[in-house]
Amino acid sequence: MAPLHRRKRVEGALALGLLLLLPCGARADAIAPSQAETLQQQLAAWLTGLLGPSIPLPDPPLRLTGEGDHYQATIPLPALSGDAAVTASLRPLDNGRWAIDQVKLPSAAKFTLALPEKGDAAIGGPTAVDMHIGKQDTNAVIDPSLTTVSTVQADVRDIAVISDNPKQHQEQRIDAYLAHSTLQPTANGKLDLDVEATMQGWRSASRMEGGTAVAIGAQQFRAVGQIGGASRERVTAAAAAATSLLATLPARIAEKGSSPELLPDERVQLRKLIAALDGMFQSVRLEETLDGLQVEVGGVGGVAIEHFRLALGGEAPEGKLHTWFDFGFDGLDTPNLPPEVTAYLPHHFAFRPSLSGLRTTDVSALALDATAETPDDKQLAIDAAAIFAHGGIDVGIETLAFDIGPAKVTGVGHLLMQATDAWHGEARVAATGLDALTEKVRSEPELQQALPFLMMLRGLARPDGDKLVWNIASDNGSLTVNGVDLSQLGGGKTKPKPLNQAPSR
Repeated sequence: MAPLHRRKRVEGALALGLLLLLPCGARADAIAPSQAETLQQQLAAWLTGLLGPSIPLPDPPLRLTGEGDHYQATIPLPALSGDAAVTASLRPLDNGRWAIDQVKLPSAAKFTLALPEKGDAAIGGPTAVDMHIGKQDTNAVIDPSLTTVSTVQADVRDIAVISDNPKQHQEQRIDAYLAHSTLQPTANGKLDLDVEATMQGWRSASRMEGGTAVAIGAQQFRAVGQIGGASRERVTAAAAAATSLLATLPARIAEKGSSPELLPDERVQLRKLIAALDGMFQSVRLEETLDGLQVEVGGVGGVAIEHFRLALGGEAPEGKLHTWFDFGFDGLDTPNLPPEVTAYLPHHFAFRPSLSGLRTTDVSALALDATAETPDDKQLAIDAAAIFAHGGIDVGIETLAFDIGPAKVTGVGHLLMQATDAWHGEARVAATGLDALTEKVRSEPELQQALPFLMMLRGLARPDGDKLVWNIASDNGSLTVNGVDLSQLGGGKTKPKPLNQAPSR
């Protein structure tokens, strides 16, 4: 029998194959047992081709029976207690499309996760899981040829998951999980994927043996994902390579307790994965938000955030990468600090750094040469130099905004790197209310250690209307603020010669 972690991956792949690669040709008015058997064999053959002979399929991988105008599909889950299975009704539509209805997970299930041992029983070893699901309503319309739109919708409610291992007890509850995804073919033969998922009423509580209880909850969690211009061939190649790589590598890491040297076949699969990633998508965007987030630590206190945001994305028009990261929150509060201190917590914070100027082919070439069986240092140096050979790498701060008491700060900037030791950077930071903040800090004994720093900032600032402004520039080792060379303040080094090429915006 295959180990649990392999079997669970295969079961997940079976579900994906069921949704995306159902063969066409069955008639909705008369589905015979032979048609069900043929469909089952085709799915099994596809999975074997995708996963490879090194990953055994469950036997049977799924069961299909003809029931009048539809198939009844059952995917056994042998790792769960009893005769647990995922079930669904499959009905052929016109033009080779399929309707998938009444998708049901087990309403109650118990199983054991064999987590890798890490020397800490709280995060490794066998973990018993008890899961319960209330209402379920999941359905889809799938076009296996990917020439028309495919959609999947899920509405799952009253979810409870309780897990126990020798050192930790944890409970999670979700009032409702709602999800909708759309796969849209585009005119150039590629695919656009849009996914939106929402969890309402999420609560999690855990307690370590003899330790502290921790509770986390949120009124609503929302995740949005968008992939534009996906190449079906590269996605399939990446999935096959990743599946083969993950079949053995995690188990060997768990056995040795560290990252082992790659086996020859693992190195081949890793290089296939790297090659497939270049040009796999034209754009990617992922965003997660939490509303009404609360964290409580027993005996310590808690913190609340009205709105929390975490996002990242990237695009590569004409093979040149622009990627960004977005982090922010609003309404930070904690009842555990004195009011005179919480008044200075940032109630709004937004930070969005970015990276652009990299060519995806250069990054792929460097990664492939670095993962060769015997990397060539000279070739790696050539690859690294090529990364800077197309105008340089621009590290930007597209957004910076926060408040501290009466002061509000905003900023933007960028740093153009033309080599690992050659750069030019510019930034503009502006603030209102700094003088009011300084006066308040002067009157609060607990905060007066910040006074010298605030006074130094005020001395370097340049007035601009109702704002104070700091124009910051850096060329290699130099640093100036509003024309004042801070690199010379300590009797430091001679100011290096600026780069010939100024950064473009």
